[in-house]
Amino acid sequence: MAATAGKQLGTLAAAYYHHQKLNLHCYQLCSLLQVRNYAARKGTREKAKKKKVKVEVKKVGFVPPIRQKKTETLTVGELQTDDSWKSEPLDDVWLGKYHKWKVYPFAEAVECHRETHHPTCYNLPNAFINAYIELDMHGEKPTKIVEAFTRTVNVPHVFDHGENRTVIAFAKTPELLQLADKAGATISGDNQLIKRIQKGEISVSDFTAAVAHPEIMADLSVIRGLMKRKFPNPRVGTLGLDLSVLIRKILYGIQYKAVPLEQDITFGRITVPIGRLTMDSKQLEENFIAIIKDVEQVRPKRDGLFITRTSLRCPPSTEVFKVEFQKYFEEKNSADASYESDDDEEIVRTNVI
Repeated sequence: MAATAGKQLGTLAAAYYHHQKLNLHCYQLCSLLQVRNYAARKGTREKAKKKKVKVEVKKVGFVPPIRQKKTETLTVGELQTDDSWKSEPLDDVWLGKYHKWKVYPFAEAVECHRETHHPTCYNLPNAFINAYIELDMHGEKPTKIVEAFTRTVNVPHVFDHGENRTVIAFAKTPELLQLADKAGATISGDNQLIKRIQKGEISVSDFTAAVAHPEIMADLSVIRGLMKRKFPNPRVGTLGLDLSVLIRKILYGIQYKAVPLEQDITFGRITVPIGRLTMDSKQLEENFIAIIKDVEQVRPKRDGLFITRTSLRCPPSTEVFKVEFQKYFEEKNSADASYESDDDEEIVRTNVI
């Protein structure tokens, strides 16, 4: 009996010990679970607090319809430049939707804008007159599109473009620096000017552009990081042998940008001022010719027109007058052909002799 009781007591002791060990393990496990639950609840509370933060909404007052900004929306018909299939207007009043767009002589289009800007109308006799140039942006291959580009062109008749431009010039010889100053450079110099820029006495960011002569490019490379995009480059037209031409192009040249349309990227447009209404019509026409010839230089190597349509606009008037542009290229082609024929005739004469 004593042996049996001892065995039972030992079994109970082992069971008790095992029970206590199991309780300890459960306690530790529960404590860990409590920490995880607490951490999860804390994260949930933080998220809830963030959601409860009220966002202050600013109320906008009523804007009259006249003052609302209107985005330019062009229809397929306005993008279509070929209207040869339309009929000619029979009188002075017609619907542009069903008839050809009238082509005005350049001088007549300018005179029409002068009438609308007379003191009795808009009272802006010295307003800018803009050339609106439409482009076919198809590239050399059918799948390629001409990207947006920005160029600066020298116009034969300079006018006040309303911008304050400044130029810094770099050259080695005193003769070149003197020519740069006469051309209108804000500041010019050699290695001493480069050292002043390195010390921080002069900031290149204060100038519209920087031009340089090729002889000083080796010394100018030490401040390439400070100049960034304003570092002289022949592609941009800021590096060359004739500093006076470069400076005048920056100061008085007209900058334009070709932008693809959002409705159809195969169409592009350029809006560029060609002068003011107070200028002579012949001068405005010569500026217009210089600009369209510069645009034609970007033409991709493919068949068809690059410039599809040109017109004259003069804000704030909404009138648009279409003008002819192909005749200016035809004059150039005929002049080149006549020059080649003269050369051929001269060669024949020399052979005969």
